[in-house]
Amino acid sequence: MDNGFLRGYLAECRDLVLSEIQEIVPHNRYRPILYDLILDYPLRVGKAFRPSLCIATCRALGGRVQDVLRTAAVLELFHNAFLVHDDIEDESLMRRGLPTLHLDYGVPIAINVGDGIFALCLQPLLDNARLLGLGKALRILEIVARMARESVEGQAIELDWIRRRQWHLRDRDYCRLSYKKTCWYSFIAPMQIGAVVAGALPAQLAPLRKYAAYVGVAFQIQDDVLNLTADEDRYGKEIGGDLWEGKHTLIVMHMMRCASEEEQTIAQKMLAKPRGGRTEEDVQYLLDLIARYGSLDYAREVALALACKAEQVLERAFASIPPSVHRDFLQSMTQYVTTREK
Repeated sequence: MDNGFLRGYLAECRDLVLSEIQEIVPHNRYRPILYDLILDYPLRVGKAFRPSLCIATCRALGGRVQDVLRTAAVLELFHNAFLVHDDIEDESLMRRGLPTLHLDYGVPIAINVGDGIFALCLQPLLDNARLLGLGKALRILEIVARMARESVEGQAIELDWIRRRQWHLRDRDYCRLSYKKTCWYSFIAPMQIGAVVAGALPAQLAPLRKYAAYVGVAFQIQDDVLNLTADEDRYGKEIGGDLWEGKHTLIVMHMMRCASEEEQTIAQKMLAKPRGGRTEEDVQYLLDLIARYGSLDYAREVALALACKAEQVLERAFASIPPSVHRDFLQSMTQYVTTREK
């Protein structure tokens, strides 16, 4: 499937979702000090990737876009709330090509904006009882509750690794982190919600969840690779930001396993520094080790292997699903996650 098709599908879903978000965000006297800031990240150039997955899954399984759109918009709001808080925790400088919210407005205001986004997500989910019926509404709430818990648990794991300066980690540790922090809110929840809205049977939900887990970890690995290799104008975030922030990527974990004892000691000291204390020389030393031990290529190979598994699972899951552009979009995702450039 060509990238033009993907871009077109994502753009169509994004337009629908942004219109729905505008309906969700209140128009009252607090607009200048809160709600305009809540719209800041969603209105920046982005892919609306998560709501698109939700919409595509629903429609591929025979559901209607008007039934899933409001919940898809909630997923985009959740995503942006997580981004606002993550940017503060990671001390990130750029988001979608512009300064992060906390750099522009300060940490207290950014925290409140993230909290405000979470608060706005509640009423649309309650509205599903009227729009979809109580059964589906409760099932969606269960999925969102699980998604939120998994996401904060994943963030807690990573923050604990940073606090304890834990770098001797295995691939399975990285996969567990990605499953909780990335897979659930980027892939599993969107696809499960889309399937529930469409009235999918439990037998259809299980393979979709397995697919989402495989492709979600591959997506995160590619994100780690792009952070070190992407074109800065296209990427929209700080190139090398993961090293400046001392993130626990599969790339760095592999490098630390392969490095000599002396190199590990030096690298750990550099990674233990706060962002403001890390120098260009520190980051370059880490980049040189990554290149020496082929850690980027290793990460790409792992991502491709996971994407292949995901493709096989999805083929079986969609064996009885009629052809459609929505099914085509989902099937093209396995290739997209490992070949995307931003």
